[in-house]
Amino acid sequence: MTIRLYNTMTRKLEEFKPLVPGKMGFYTCGPTVYWDAHIGNMRTMVNSDIIKRVFIENGYDVTHVMNFTDVGHLTSDGDTGDDKMEKGAARENMSVWDVAQKYIDGFLYDMDLLNNIKPTVMPRATDHIAEQIAQVQKLEALGYTYKIPGDGIYYDTSKFAAYGALGGQKLSDLRGGARIDDSGKRNSTDFALWKFSPTNEKRQMEWDSPWGVGFPGWHIECSAMSTKYLGTHFDLHVGGQEHAKVHHSNEIAQSEPIVGAPWVSYWMHFEWLMLKDGKMSKSAGTAYTVRNLVERGYDPMAYRYLLLQSHYRQPLEFSFESLDAAVAGYKNIVRKIADLMTADNIGELDSGVYNIWHNKMLTIVSDNIKTAETLVVVQELLKDASVNPATKLALFEFIDRLLGLQFIDRAKKLVDLEQQSAPDDIVVLAQQRAEAKANKDWTTADSLRAQIDAAGWTVLDSKDGYKIVKKA
Repeated sequence: MTIRLYNTMTRKLEEFKPLVPGKMGFYTCGPTVYWDAHIGNMRTMVNSDIIKRVFIENGYDVTHVMNFTDVGHLTSDGDTGDDKMEKGAARENMSVWDVAQKYIDGFLYDMDLLNNIKPTVMPRATDHIAEQIAQVQKLEALGYTYKIPGDGIYYDTSKFAAYGALGGQKLSDLRGGARIDDSGKRNSTDFALWKFSPTNEKRQMEWDSPWGVGFPGWHIECSAMSTKYLGTHFDLHVGGQEHAKVHHSNEIAQSEPIVGAPWVSYWMHFEWLMLKDGKMSKSAGTAYTVRNLVERGYDPMAYRYLLLQSHYRQPLEFSFESLDAAVAGYKNIVRKIADLMTADNIGELDSGVYNIWHNKMLTIVSDNIKTAETLVVVQELLKDASVNPATKLALFEFIDRLLGLQFIDRAKKLVDLEQQSAPDDIVVLAQQRAEAKANKDWTTADSLRAQIDAAGWTVLDSKDGYKIVKKA
């Protein structure tokens, strides 16, 4: 299929044309591992995963790089504030190295819960200090840097005429973050490439460099690692929409003088997941993780289903009411697939019909990752009585590869549960309930159902009677 993507740089939909036929390389800005990634952060990861799946289903050989920012850097884009890793270490009374490993492990666990395909390469910033120093040296040799004594090596954005183009801004209109001490910085948009360690304290993370002991600025790591694993030019760079105006603009500024333009062919940015009252907050206890959802009894696939009901370029408001609605919708699809698996006449795969539905869904999602519209077609498929169960089940195998929603897995588990035989005491209660219903004794019938439910079983009524099944 033709793949079209909205390119942030050009502000238009463009047909994807790979640098190397049949191959696609892309980079996702990963987490700073000083705290757990919340479900808003994970929206970016699910969107990255869907992009990867779309390219794979279109026959591409995909190389996906996602970094871990495990090196300390300051908390703002303007090189001010506290060091995030040091702050995390102080909060948890652990070394920065242990903090990083703890939150990398937690992040990967949540990625697995959401059924995200692991990136091809997951480099850590602390393993690539040499590459970052080398990148700064190249910029220094080209005349793009200057030194602020006692502070660090800075990038001079006035030397890069295209600075701010990704964010749709002119360099003259930009206002960068102020440093703690405003003296020394030539332009408000200039940013740190290498920071010097304070002379009055010993940092847990610091390295020798040609300019003195210190640590890299935040932005340089992504340029160094993406170039190392994807080459001097690659196809796609993605991340949250908050990165477009500063972080990604800085990546471009520090990469293109070295490798030439364009460094990246396509840029994609994902909108936020918001609460009704605004952004998620760790201090307010609203920065829910995927594990928090599981602890509350939610299937992480229902959360993934909720995310895919919206487009990646649109903000999405999260509430537990919306998640409950997604749970109901997801379970309804799983129920129908389980019914297909146990149908009396499943039939044989109709390859012609399969191809029609397969191509319809792949065409839609390949047009700028329209997951919500694809899910509408999924519902249409379920309702189409002319498609036999065998063909529908084969199509759901494809849908699971494409959207990663594990419908088949959950349906198989549901069938296994329902095929368990109820113990004799539950059978007796169900029979008594049926008699109570026949006598229109609804109070007794409801009481008996409650007893059955409390024992971990449930009764499914139908026009032909009832069925006792194990609760999921």
